[in-house]
Amino acid sequence: MYKTLRGLVCAAVLCLGYGAQAQNIGNAPYSRYGIGEYNYNTGNIRNAGMANTGVGAGNIFQINTANPALLYYNSTTVFELGVAGEVKKLQNATQSQTDGTANLSAVSLAIPIMSQRWTTALSLRPYSNVSYDVISRNRISEDIVITEQYTGDGGISELSFGHGIRLTKGLTIGGSASYLFGNITKESISTILDSTITDSRTLEVEQVVRSQETKYNALLFKAGANYRSKVTDKLFFSAGAVYTHKTDLDADRYASFERRTPLSVQDSLFAVSTTGKVNLPSSFAAGISIDNGSNFTLAADYLTQKWSDFKDLNNEQKLVDSYRASVGAEFTPDANSVGNYFERVTYRGGLYYGNTPYQVGGEQLNDKGVTFGATFPFGRSTIYDMYQLNTSFGYGMRGTKDNGRVQENYFQFNIGVTVNSRWFIKRRIE
Repeated sequence: MYKTLRGLVCAAVLCLGYGAQAQNIGNAPYSRYGIGEYNYNTGNIRNAGMANTGVGAGNIFQINTANPALLYYNSTTVFELGVAGEVKKLQNATQSQTDGTANLSAVSLAIPIMSQRWTTALSLRPYSNVSYDVISRNRISEDIVITEQYTGDGGISELSFGHGIRLTKGLTIGGSASYLFGNITKESISTILDSTITDSRTLEVEQVVRSQETKYNALLFKAGANYRSKVTDKLFFSAGAVYTHKTDLDADRYASFERRTPLSVQDSLFAVSTTGKVNLPSSFAAGISIDNGSNFTLAADYLTQKWSDFKDLNNEQKLVDSYRASVGAEFTPDANSVGNYFERVTYRGGLYYGNTPYQVGGEQLNDKGVTFGATFPFGRSTIYDMYQLNTSFGYGMRGTKDNGRVQENYFQFNIGVTVNSRWFIKRRIE
Protein backbone atom coordinates (compact mmCIF):
# COMPACT_ATOMS: atom_id res chain seq x y z
CA MET A 1 0.00 0.00 0.00
CA TYR A 2 2.78 2.45 0.82
CA LYS A 3 4.34 1.96 -2.63
CA THR A 4 0.95 2.49 -4.30
CA LEU A 5 0.24 5.65 -2.34
CA ARG A 6 3.73 7.05 -2.91
CA GLY A 7 3.37 6.39 -6.62
CA LEU A 8 0.04 8.20 -6.77
CA VAL A 9 1.36 11.19 -4.86
CA CYS A 10 4.44 11.52 -7.07
CA ALA A 11 2.41 11.22 -10.26
CA ALA A 12 -0.05 13.83 -9.01
CA VAL A 13 2.68 16.31 -8.11
CA LEU A 14 4.38 15.94 -11.49
CA CYS A 15 1.14 16.27 -13.45
CA LEU A 16 -0.27 19.15 -11.44
CA GLY A 17 3.03 20.99 -11.56
CA TYR A 18 2.25 21.44 -15.23
CA GLY A 19 -1.53 21.45 -14.96
CA ALA A 20 -1.59 24.25 -12.39
CA GLN A 21 -0.30 26.58 -15.09
CA ALA A 22 -2.14 24.92 -17.99
CA GLN A 23 -5.74 25.34 -16.89
CA ASN A 24 -8.38 25.46 -19.60
CA ILE A 25 -12.14 25.75 -19.28
CA GLY A 26 -13.01 26.05 -22.97
CA ASN A 27 -14.43 29.31 -24.25
CA ALA A 28 -15.81 31.22 -21.24
CA PRO A 29 -16.56 34.79 -22.44
CA TYR A 30 -17.16 36.21 -18.96
CA SER A 31 -13.77 35.03 -17.71
CA ARG A 32 -12.31 38.14 -19.38
CA TYR A 33 -13.50 40.17 -16.37
CA GLY A 34 -11.47 40.45 -13.16
CA ILE A 35 -9.10 37.52 -12.62
CA GLY A 36 -11.34 35.00 -14.38
CA GLU A 37 -14.02 32.58 -13.29
CA TYR A 38 -13.87 31.78 -9.58
CA ASN A 39 -13.75 28.07 -8.66
CA TYR A 40 -16.73 27.50 -6.37
CA ASN A 41 -15.71 23.92 -5.57
CA THR A 42 -13.33 24.53 -2.69
CA GLY A 43 -13.96 20.99 -1.43
CA ASN A 44 -13.74 17.71 -3.33
CA ILE A 45 -15.74 15.60 -5.80
CA ARG A 46 -18.14 14.62 -3.00
CA ASN A 47 -18.97 18.30 -2.53
CA ALA A 48 -19.34 18.81 -6.30
CA GLY A 49 -21.95 16.04 -6.47
CA MET A 50 -23.91 17.81 -3.73
CA ALA A 51 -23.95 21.19 -5.54
CA ASN A 52 -20.72 22.21 -3.74
CA THR A 53 -22.33 22.06 -0.30
CA GLY A 54 -20.17 20.93 2.60
CA VAL A 55 -19.25 23.86 4.86
CA GLY A 56 -21.21 22.14 7.63
CA ALA A 57 -20.98 18.52 6.46
CA GLY A 58 -17.87 16.57 7.46
CA ASN A 59 -16.88 13.16 6.13
CA ILE A 60 -14.62 10.50 7.61
CA PHE A 61 -13.38 8.92 4.39
CA GLN A 62 -12.95 11.98 2.14
CA ILE A 63 -11.12 15.29 2.54
CA ASN A 64 -13.42 18.29 2.92
CA THR A 65 -11.25 21.37 2.38
CA ALA A 66 -14.34 23.60 2.00
CA ASN A 67 -14.10 24.15 5.76
CA PRO A 68 -10.69 23.53 7.37
CA ALA A 69 -12.42 22.81 10.70
CA LEU A 70 -13.84 19.61 9.15
CA LEU A 71 -10.38 18.17 8.49
CA TYR A 72 -10.52 16.89 12.06
CA TYR A 73 -12.89 14.11 10.95
CA ASN A 74 -10.17 12.54 8.73
CA SER A 75 -8.70 10.22 11.33
CA THR A 76 -6.76 8.19 8.73
CA THR A 77 -4.35 9.29 6.02
CA VAL A 78 -6.37 10.22 2.93
CA PHE A 79 -5.14 10.94 -0.60
CA GLU A 80 -7.35 12.32 -3.38
CA LEU A 81 -6.74 13.03 -7.06
CA GLY A 82 -9.33 14.27 -9.56
CA VAL A 83 -9.92 15.18 -13.19
CA ALA A 84 -12.48 17.82 -14.22
CA GLY A 85 -14.08 18.49 -17.59
CA GLU A 86 -16.77 20.55 -19.23
CA VAL A 87 -18.83 20.68 -22.42
CA LYS A 88 -20.30 24.12 -23.00
CA LYS A 89 -22.72 25.60 -25.53
CA LEU A 90 -22.51 29.35 -26.06
CA GLN A 91 -25.37 31.15 -27.78
CA ASN A 92 -26.80 34.57 -28.39
CA ALA A 93 -29.87 35.60 -30.33
CA THR A 94 -28.40 34.57 -33.71
CA GLN A 95 -25.38 32.27 -33.23
CA SER A 96 -24.17 29.33 -31.14
CA GLN A 97 -21.03 27.23 -30.69
CA THR A 98 -19.95 24.25 -28.59
CA ASP A 99 -16.63 23.82 -26.75
CA GLY A 100 -15.21 21.11 -24.51
CA THR A 101 -12.18 20.51 -22.31
CA ALA A 102 -10.77 18.27 -19.57
CA ASN A 103 -7.87 18.79 -17.14
CA LEU A 104 -6.41 17.58 -13.89
CA SER A 105 -8.36 19.45 -11.24
CA ALA A 106 -7.08 18.96 -7.70
CA VAL A 107 -4.87 16.84 -5.48
CA SER A 108 -5.13 16.64 -1.68
CA LEU A 109 -3.39 14.78 1.12
CA ALA A 110 -4.67 14.72 4.73
CA ILE A 111 -2.64 13.27 7.63
CA PRO A 112 -3.78 12.99 11.27
CA ILE A 113 -1.15 14.54 13.56
CA MET A 114 -2.73 13.71 16.91
CA SER A 115 -5.23 10.87 17.13
CA GLN A 116 -8.77 12.15 17.73
CA ARG A 117 -7.53 15.72 18.05
CA TRP A 118 -5.72 17.28 15.05
CA THR A 119 -5.49 16.65 11.28
CA THR A 120 -3.56 18.60 8.66
CA ALA A 121 -3.98 18.69 4.87
CA LEU A 122 -2.15 19.93 1.81
CA SER A 123 -4.05 20.60 -1.43
CA LEU A 124 -3.53 22.14 -4.84
CA ARG A 125 -6.47 23.31 -6.95
CA PRO A 126 -7.49 26.06 -9.39
CA TYR A 127 -8.57 29.31 -7.75
CA SER A 128 -9.68 31.01 -10.98
CA ASN A 129 -9.60 30.23 -14.69
CA VAL A 130 -9.34 32.40 -17.80
CA SER A 131 -10.17 31.10 -21.26
CA TYR A 132 -12.05 33.11 -23.88
CA ASP A 133 -12.06 33.99 -27.57
CA VAL A 134 -14.58 36.67 -28.53
CA ILE A 135 -14.92 38.26 -31.98
CA SER A 136 -17.03 41.25 -33.02
CA ARG A 137 -17.31 42.72 -36.54
CA ASN A 138 -18.40 46.23 -37.53
CA ARG A 139 -18.91 47.38 -41.11
CA ILE A 140 -18.18 51.08 -41.36
CA SER A 141 -18.73 51.24 -45.13
CA GLU A 142 -19.52 48.93 -48.02
CA ASP A 143 -15.83 48.16 -48.51
CA ILE A 144 -14.32 48.43 -45.01
CA VAL A 145 -14.86 46.03 -42.10
CA ILE A 146 -13.24 46.34 -38.68
CA THR A 147 -12.88 43.13 -36.63
CA GLU A 148 -12.16 43.14 -32.90
CA GLN A 149 -10.90 39.88 -31.37
CA TYR A 150 -10.35 39.39 -27.63
CA THR A 151 -8.52 36.30 -26.35
CA GLY A 152 -7.26 35.20 -22.96
CA ASP A 153 -5.95 32.14 -21.16
CA GLY A 154 -4.31 31.10 -17.90
CA GLY A 155 -5.51 31.37 -14.35
CA ILE A 156 -4.54 31.41 -10.69
CA SER A 157 -3.80 28.27 -8.66
CA GLU A 158 -4.11 27.79 -4.90
CA LEU A 159 -1.66 25.74 -2.83
CA SER A 160 -3.29 25.37 0.57
CA PHE A 161 -2.01 24.13 3.94
CA GLY A 162 -4.88 23.59 6.38
CA HIS A 163 -5.47 22.32 9.92
CA GLY A 164 -8.54 21.07 11.77
CA ILE A 165 -8.54 20.78 15.58
CA ARG A 166 -11.16 19.52 18.05
CA LEU A 167 -11.57 21.85 21.03
CA THR A 168 -14.38 20.09 22.87
CA LYS A 169 -16.96 17.44 22.09
CA GLY A 170 -18.70 18.50 18.88
CA LEU A 171 -16.76 21.77 18.44
CA THR A 172 -13.91 21.98 15.93
CA ILE A 173 -11.99 24.93 14.53
CA GLY A 174 -9.60 25.22 11.64
CA GLY A 175 -7.53 27.49 9.50
CA SER A 176 -5.55 27.47 6.29
CA ALA A 177 -2.84 29.49 4.64
CA SER A 178 -2.78 29.45 0.84
CA TYR A 179 -0.27 30.60 -1.71
CA LEU A 180 -1.96 31.99 -4.82
CA PHE A 181 0.09 32.07 -8.01
CA GLY A 182 -0.39 32.08 -11.77
CA ASN A 183 -0.17 33.87 -15.10
CA ILE A 184 -2.97 35.40 -17.18
CA THR A 185 -2.38 36.38 -20.81
CA LYS A 186 -4.81 38.62 -22.70
CA GLU A 187 -4.78 39.97 -26.25
CA SER A 188 -6.99 42.37 -28.16
CA ILE A 189 -6.56 42.39 -31.96
CA SER A 190 -8.03 45.07 -34.22
CA THR A 191 -8.13 44.16 -37.93
CA ILE A 192 -9.06 46.50 -40.79
CA LEU A 193 -10.17 44.84 -44.02
CA ASP A 194 -10.34 47.22 -46.97
CA SER A 195 -11.47 45.57 -50.21
CA THR A 196 -10.61 48.68 -52.27
CA ILE A 197 -6.88 48.16 -51.63
CA THR A 198 -5.77 44.95 -53.30
CA ASP A 199 -2.99 43.42 -55.32
CA SER A 200 -2.90 40.27 -57.41
CA ARG A 201 -2.45 38.03 -54.38
CA THR A 202 -4.46 39.16 -51.36
CA LEU A 203 -6.44 41.84 -49.66
CA GLU A 204 -4.46 44.32 -47.64
CA VAL A 205 -5.01 43.60 -43.94
CA GLU A 206 -3.49 45.49 -41.05
CA GLN A 207 -3.72 44.43 -37.44
CA VAL A 208 -3.02 46.36 -34.28
CA VAL A 209 -2.41 44.00 -31.35
CA ARG A 210 -2.39 44.87 -27.68
CA SER A 211 -1.06 42.01 -25.57
CA GLN A 212 -0.46 41.76 -21.84
CA GLU A 213 0.86 39.04 -19.56
CA THR A 214 0.31 39.41 -15.84
CA LYS A 215 1.93 37.32 -13.12
CA TYR A 216 0.12 37.10 -9.78
CA ASN A 217 1.07 35.87 -6.33
CA ALA A 218 -0.20 36.40 -2.78
CA LEU A 219 -0.99 34.73 0.54
CA LEU A 220 -4.62 33.98 1.41
CA PHE A 221 -5.91 33.10 4.88
CA LYS A 222 -9.12 31.30 5.88
CA ALA A 223 -10.65 30.52 9.27
CA GLY A 224 -13.44 28.05 9.94
CA ALA A 225 -15.49 26.53 12.72
CA ASN A 226 -18.03 23.73 13.00
CA TYR A 227 -20.32 22.41 15.72
CA ARG A 228 -22.06 19.02 15.58
CA SER A 229 -24.60 17.83 18.13
CA LYS A 230 -27.03 14.95 18.52
CA VAL A 231 -30.61 16.20 18.37
CA THR A 232 -32.52 12.89 18.45
CA ASP A 233 -31.62 9.25 18.94
CA LYS A 234 -30.92 8.88 15.21
CA LEU A 235 -30.13 12.39 13.95
CA PHE A 236 -27.22 14.83 14.26
CA PHE A 237 -27.25 18.54 13.45
CA SER A 238 -24.14 20.36 12.26
CA ALA A 239 -23.44 24.04 11.55
CA GLY A 240 -20.26 25.49 10.09
CA ALA A 241 -18.85 28.76 8.82
CA VAL A 242 -15.77 29.90 6.91
CA TYR A 243 -14.38 33.41 6.57
CA THR A 244 -11.80 34.19 3.89
CA HIS A 245 -9.83 37.33 4.58
CA LYS A 246 -9.34 39.89 1.84
CA THR A 247 -5.87 40.09 0.38
CA ASP A 248 -3.77 41.97 -2.16
CA LEU A 249 -2.37 40.10 -5.13
CA ASP A 250 1.07 41.24 -6.21
CA ALA A 251 0.77 41.83 -9.95
CA ASP A 252 3.62 42.17 -12.46
CA ARG A 253 2.39 43.03 -15.95
CA TYR A 254 4.18 43.29 -19.28
CA ALA A 255 2.12 44.99 -22.01
CA SER A 256 2.97 45.76 -25.61
CA PHE A 257 1.44 47.16 -28.80
CA GLU A 258 2.34 45.68 -32.18
CA ARG A 259 1.37 46.20 -35.81
CA ARG A 260 1.07 43.06 -37.91
CA THR A 261 0.57 42.41 -41.63
CA PRO A 262 -0.42 39.32 -43.65
CA LEU A 263 3.27 38.53 -44.21
CA SER A 264 3.76 38.30 -40.43
CA VAL A 265 5.93 41.42 -40.40
CA GLN A 266 5.65 42.86 -36.91
CA ASP A 267 6.39 46.39 -35.87
CA SER A 268 6.64 46.90 -32.14
CA LEU A 269 5.04 50.23 -31.34
CA PHE A 270 5.94 50.27 -27.64
CA ALA A 271 6.10 48.08 -24.54
CA VAL A 272 5.74 48.86 -20.85
CA SER A 273 6.08 46.97 -17.56
CA THR A 274 3.82 47.70 -14.60
CA THR A 275 3.78 46.44 -11.03
CA GLY A 276 1.09 46.96 -8.45
CA LYS A 277 -1.65 45.40 -6.33
CA VAL A 278 -4.95 43.74 -7.20
CA ASN A 279 -7.51 43.71 -4.38
CA LEU A 280 -9.19 40.34 -3.74
CA PRO A 281 -12.34 40.73 -1.61
CA SER A 282 -13.30 38.83 1.51
CA SER A 283 -15.95 36.11 1.48
CA PHE A 284 -18.17 34.37 3.98
CA ALA A 285 -19.74 30.93 3.73
CA ALA A 286 -22.13 29.22 6.13
CA GLY A 287 -23.59 25.75 6.03
CA ILE A 288 -25.83 23.40 7.97
CA SER A 289 -26.44 19.67 7.69
CA ILE A 290 -28.52 16.86 9.16
CA ASP A 291 -27.19 13.30 9.17
CA ASN A 292 -27.90 9.99 10.86
CA GLY A 293 -24.25 9.26 11.59
CA SER A 294 -24.28 6.40 9.13
CA ASN A 295 -25.59 6.54 5.56
CA PHE A 296 -27.57 9.76 5.02
CA THR A 297 -26.67 13.48 4.92
CA LEU A 298 -28.72 16.54 3.92
CA ALA A 299 -26.82 19.84 3.62
CA ALA A 300 -27.39 23.48 2.68
CA ASP A 301 -24.80 26.23 2.09
CA TYR A 302 -24.78 29.97 1.43
CA LEU A 303 -21.77 31.89 0.08
CA THR A 304 -21.42 35.63 -0.37
CA GLN A 305 -18.43 37.57 -1.69
CA LYS A 306 -17.88 41.32 -1.95
CA TRP A 307 -16.59 41.51 -5.51
CA SER A 308 -17.55 45.20 -5.56
CA ASP A 309 -14.36 45.71 -3.51
CA PHE A 310 -12.27 44.18 -6.31
CA LYS A 311 -9.85 46.56 -8.00
CA ASP A 312 -7.60 45.60 -10.90
CA LEU A 313 -4.12 46.86 -11.68
CA ASN A 314 -5.60 50.03 -13.20
CA ASN A 315 -7.53 50.62 -9.94
CA GLU A 316 -10.82 50.03 -11.77
CA GLN A 317 -13.88 48.34 -10.29
CA LYS A 318 -15.72 46.17 -12.84
CA LEU A 319 -17.45 43.55 -10.69
CA VAL A 320 -20.43 43.43 -8.30
CA ASP A 321 -21.22 41.48 -5.13
CA SER A 322 -22.20 37.86 -5.67
CA TYR A 323 -23.94 35.08 -3.76
CA ARG A 324 -24.62 31.38 -4.19
CA ALA A 325 -27.15 29.19 -2.37
CA SER A 326 -27.12 25.40 -2.66
CA VAL A 327 -28.69 22.26 -1.20
CA GLY A 328 -27.41 18.71 -1.52
CA ALA A 329 -27.84 15.22 -0.14
CA GLU A 330 -26.11 11.83 -0.14
CA PHE A 331 -27.36 8.33 0.65
CA THR A 332 -25.75 4.90 0.91
CA PRO A 333 -28.33 2.06 0.92
CA ASP A 334 -26.15 -0.42 2.87
CA ALA A 335 -22.40 0.16 3.21
CA ASN A 336 -21.91 -3.36 4.60
CA SER A 337 -23.89 -5.24 1.96
CA VAL A 338 -22.21 -8.42 0.70
CA GLY A 339 -24.63 -9.66 -1.93
CA ASN A 340 -25.44 -6.37 -3.72
CA TYR A 341 -22.57 -4.12 -4.83
CA PHE A 342 -24.83 -1.17 -5.71
CA GLU A 343 -26.12 -1.01 -2.14
CA ARG A 344 -22.56 -0.10 -1.11
CA VAL A 345 -22.48 2.81 -3.59
CA THR A 346 -23.08 6.33 -2.21
CA TYR A 347 -25.50 8.39 -4.33
CA ARG A 348 -25.62 12.20 -4.33
CA GLY A 349 -27.58 15.10 -5.78
CA GLY A 350 -28.01 18.84 -5.40
CA LEU A 351 -29.36 22.17 -6.68
CA TYR A 352 -27.76 25.64 -6.72
CA TYR A 353 -28.68 29.20 -7.67
CA GLY A 354 -26.82 32.48 -7.41
CA ASN A 355 -25.76 35.78 -8.89
CA THR A 356 -22.33 35.97 -10.52
CA PRO A 357 -19.92 38.94 -10.11
CA TYR A 358 -20.60 39.90 -13.75
CA GLN A 359 -22.91 42.74 -14.71
CA VAL A 360 -23.55 43.27 -18.44
CA GLY A 361 -25.84 45.97 -19.83
CA GLY A 362 -26.86 46.97 -16.32
CA GLU A 363 -28.10 43.46 -15.47
CA GLN A 364 -26.32 41.03 -13.15
CA LEU A 365 -25.94 37.53 -14.60
CA ASN A 366 -27.30 34.59 -12.62
CA ASP A 367 -26.07 31.00 -12.51
CA LYS A 368 -28.23 27.96 -11.73
CA GLY A 369 -27.97 24.23 -12.11
CA VAL A 370 -28.43 20.68 -10.87
CA THR A 371 -25.78 18.12 -9.87
CA PHE A 372 -25.58 14.41 -9.15
CA GLY A 373 -22.81 11.93 -8.46
CA ALA A 374 -21.72 8.71 -6.79
CA THR A 375 -18.84 7.06 -4.95
CA PHE A 376 -17.97 3.49 -5.96
CA PRO A 377 -15.85 1.33 -3.64
CA PHE A 378 -13.31 -0.78 -5.50
CA GLY A 379 -10.41 -3.09 -4.78
CA ARG A 380 -10.02 -5.10 -1.62
CA SER A 381 -10.86 -3.00 1.43
CA THR A 382 -9.30 -3.93 4.77
CA ILE A 383 -9.04 -2.37 8.21
CA TYR A 384 -5.86 -0.70 6.91
CA ASP A 385 -6.77 0.45 3.38
CA MET A 386 -9.87 1.51 1.43
CA TYR A 387 -10.22 2.64 -2.19
CA GLN A 388 -13.01 4.72 -3.76
CA LEU A 389 -13.85 5.99 -7.24
CA ASN A 390 -15.67 9.33 -7.05
CA THR A 391 -17.83 10.89 -9.78
CA SER A 392 -19.94 14.01 -10.09
CA PHE A 393 -21.93 15.52 -12.94
CA GLY A 394 -23.74 18.81 -13.31
CA TYR A 395 -25.82 20.74 -15.78
CA GLY A 396 -26.22 24.50 -15.48
CA MET A 397 -27.05 27.73 -17.24
CA ARG A 398 -25.36 31.11 -16.84
CA GLY A 399 -26.59 34.41 -18.27
CA THR A 400 -29.22 35.14 -20.91
CA LYS A 401 -29.50 35.64 -24.68
CA ASP A 402 -31.48 38.86 -24.31
CA ASN A 403 -30.16 42.28 -25.37
CA GLY A 404 -27.09 40.93 -27.18
CA ARG A 405 -25.70 39.00 -24.23
CA VAL A 406 -24.25 35.47 -24.31
CA GLN A 407 -25.86 32.50 -22.56
CA GLU A 408 -23.77 29.53 -21.40
CA ASN A 409 -25.33 26.07 -21.10
CA TYR A 410 -22.74 23.73 -19.61
CA PHE A 411 -22.30 20.12 -18.58
CA GLN A 412 -19.54 19.50 -16.03
CA PHE A 413 -18.02 16.26 -14.78
CA ASN A 414 -15.44 15.22 -12.18
CA ILE A 415 -13.79 11.82 -11.82
CA GLY A 416 -11.22 10.93 -9.17
CA VAL A 417 -9.89 8.42 -6.69
CA THR A 418 -9.68 8.46 -2.90
CA VAL A 419 -7.28 6.24 -0.94
CA ASN A 420 -7.67 5.82 2.82
CA SER A 421 -4.71 4.28 4.66
CA ARG A 422 -3.90 3.75 8.33
CA TRP A 423 -0.31 4.83 8.90
CA PHE A 424 1.92 4.45 11.95
CA ILE A 425 0.45 1.06 12.91
CA LYS A 426 2.88 -1.68 13.83
CA ARG A 427 1.70 -4.80 12.08
CA ARG A 428 2.48 -8.19 13.60
CA ILE A 429 1.83 -10.13 10.39
CA GLU A 430 2.55 -8.81 6.88
